[in-house]
Amino acid sequence: MISPLRRIIALVFIAVGAATIAAREPLKQLALWDMERLSKAPEAEWGKTDGLVQEVFYRGEPMAGKPTRVFAYVGRPKGAGPFPGVVLVHGGGGQAFKDWAKHWSERGYVSISMDTAGNGPGKKRLEDGGPDQTHEFKFRNFDKSDARDMWTYHAVSDVILAHSLLRSLPEVDLDRTALTGISWGGYLTCLTSGIDQRFKASVPVYGCGFLNDNSAWVTSGDLPGMKDEARRLWARNFDPGQHVGRATFPMLFFNGTHDFAYPLDSYRKTIEQVKPDLVTVALHHKLRHGHIWTFEIVDAFIDSVLRGGEELVRLGELRVVGNEAVAPVLSKTKVATAELWVTGDEGPWTKRTWTTLPATVAGGKIQAQLPDERPLAFFLQAIDERGLRTSTTHAELMRKVEPTNHAAIPSPKLEQDFYDWHARHAAILRLKNEINPDIVLIGDSITHMWGGLPAAPGRDRGADSWRKLFGDRALNLGFGWDRTQNVLWRLAHGEIDGLKPKLIVIHIGTNNTSGTKNHKAGTPAEIAAGIRAVVELAKAKAPSAKIVLMKVFPRGENSTHPSRATIAAINKLLPNIAGELKVELLDITEKLLDENGNYPKSLANDFLHPTAAGYRVWAEALRPFVSLALKK
Repeated sequence: MISPLRRIIALVFIAVGAATIAAREPLKQLALWDMERLSKAPEAEWGKTDGLVQEVFYRGEPMAGKPTRVFAYVGRPKGAGPFPGVVLVHGGGGQAFKDWAKHWSERGYVSISMDTAGNGPGKKRLEDGGPDQTHEFKFRNFDKSDARDMWTYHAVSDVILAHSLLRSLPEVDLDRTALTGISWGGYLTCLTSGIDQRFKASVPVYGCGFLNDNSAWVTSGDLPGMKDEARRLWARNFDPGQHVGRATFPMLFFNGTHDFAYPLDSYRKTIEQVKPDLVTVALHHKLRHGHIWTFEIVDAFIDSVLRGGEELVRLGELRVVGNEAVAPVLSKTKVATAELWVTGDEGPWTKRTWTTLPATVAGGKIQAQLPDERPLAFFLQAIDERGLRTSTTHAELMRKVEPTNHAAIPSPKLEQDFYDWHARHAAILRLKNEINPDIVLIGDSITHMWGGLPAAPGRDRGADSWRKLFGDRALNLGFGWDRTQNVLWRLAHGEIDGLKPKLIVIHIGTNNTSGTKNHKAGTPAEIAAGIRAVVELAKAKAPSAKIVLMKVFPRGENSTHPSRATIAAINKLLPNIAGELKVELLDITEKLLDENGNYPKSLANDFLHPTAAGYRVWAEALRPFVSLALKK
């Protein structure tokens, strides 16, 4: 599917542009695909029929002002219907596959397998075909004026028009259509899933987004070889990570642990763009990469959505509880057995050795004892009675911590707040490289509501002081209700990967003092250990950055408030941590309190979250560090 030369994957990760390009305003996404127009069935010329499969040529999108045609095979089951429909998208080096269309028509689906490389039957070039699928077309330099001549624009349009043609056939049930693609076809499936919301299910096989972060086309030099502005346009408009989050239907993400093109880190970022209740994941050990359309799991998933077939096992978020990996079983399908897959290796995903450990199924969840080895990457896998394997995404633990201290163990969202936690994380993954910040602020709601991007409309109390201090050079990684363990999860899941900030400001820990049904309040020592873990991980992810660790801000109206003593005890432990880790420690407690130790409403009207005036106090305290960092 990709030439042997392209399979040679360098061992050194190439950081694209981050070291030389200044912080900036993010590009606006172009409105490329006109769904109102593309949703209409294209003109079509039908060709010869062979059994259940018929040839068709349909009108594609213009290229350089000239009309194009697209070739496809359409498979029809015997009978009158209505039948579900499926759109089939080939990968690199592929073509419109007659046998793929036949496979689905024999299963009772009207199917269409189109060529996305401008070729006709037998991969013969059409005189009026669209752009070919070579990397010269995929990754050429371009600007806004010729974005619609790029291969990705045409390929996605070909898929949408194939769907429109399929839906125009009288035997197709318009409420039951699905999309699946392989490799580059999986890339196109992710993209199209966020654009054409007429589908009811999709399955990208191998393909994913965030290719500019880590993929075969970073290490091969294709993406780094583009001019900066063209690469920005490509990443903003043609990377699936920028689109797939708008999918409104169930998706199965199916990939292997060692895929040479679409590595697990970029794969997980792509999955995290989609609403969690729409996602089923299936990571398989050393899954073979190729034009393979006989994976039973793909057929079963589409059947389950479009024909009421038995569901696959769907697992919820992977969490670490004590020394165990735990994930809830969200579907009704019985789990026959379960496994924990682990690797202690680092470096390229293709080089890592994975092993299995036993897992148990009880009480509506899967759990397994984690080995002591660190660093450790792992995921849980469920096997149903058909032998079909689904999984969680992978997680990583970088250091050994006390298993009873939740503050130092990465955890996804714990509390509900005024915003969508997963959507904010997804937005950061999309925006971070485009902003390429000089300054990153990490924290909870106190940071969240200051200002900057991702925007928090109506909640950014300190937007004015943010703009004056940071301009467009900072990224806001504050999340309301977050605790240290949530920050650890977010950093482990890529929020500063690939960035080279000059300054990182960390303020976290106040929510660890609060107990809820989801979280037991931590002791000062436990919370300080969680803060240490956050600083250590930030240093590991961005080793060249200057780090300013804030002492935890006061909370409560006066000195008698119960939180004051706890926060004072936490802050007493921070000088040693800052000294050992060689980071700057900044304390603005006295600037926030009056001479009697009261927290004035003018600075925090709820005695916790700063007002605009309170944020100005913080801004002035940080100004010397910001000025020094930006001079470098």
